[in-house]
Amino acid sequence: MNNISNLDNLTRMTRRREFDDGLIDFVYGGIFLVLSLAGGLFFSATGLRWLVTALLYSREITIIGLIGVVSFVILLISGGRRIVERIRRTMIWKERGFVKSLRWQVSWPINLLASAFAILMIIMAAWLMVRGLIALEIFLRAFIASMGIATGIVYFGVGYELRLARYKWVGIVGALSSALILILPTSFSVSWLIFGIAWMVVLTISGLWALRQSLQALEERNSD
Repeated sequence: MNNISNLDNLTRMTRRREFDDGLIDFVYGGIFLVLSLAGGLFFSATGLRWLVTALLYSREITIIGLIGVVSFVILLISGGRRIVERIRRTMIWKERGFVKSLRWQVSWPINLLASAFAILMIIMAAWLMVRGLIALEIFLRAFIASMGIATGIVYFGVGYELRLARYKWVGIVGALSSALILILPTSFSVSWLIFGIAWMVVLTISGLWALRQSLQALEERNSD
């Protein structure tokens, strides 16, 4: 039993190294911001008018442009992770060895719970809209809020699994910030902006706090 417990602790500590320095928080915070800016533009009246006009007059070029935007987001994720990897190799992990990041950090039960909650929330909002109890704008805001709350569940789950208290708070604050979108009288496009900016701020604060702790620990090791 002790050997199994020690192995579990070693696995947990190894996985935690991906998040301990907070650098990955900046990457995901930037991704949330980019996605929210794209969503805010695309779903605004001006953005929709521009898209329809572009599709009517130059469909092929517009489709290529949209594919380019998706490719840019994927490149942003990959490039951000590579930059983080390089900083870790040359500075933070220079004297401690290197750990290759896992492609999937969250267990399937947590992903299933987050997905189920988001789907249930969307179905409930759709049912209320069909019954005439809520307007279309509220349903659209519920769609965005469901994604934010599901993301909060994922972060809280990571914090729980890795015993990383910082991510529990990220999950709670991010989910509550996303839930506020439901009651704010904003348009669909503005709700996208609020969603992305809120998560960007939460993750940036989390990253700064963790990076400060990591750099202090690095200074202490270098001074010994």
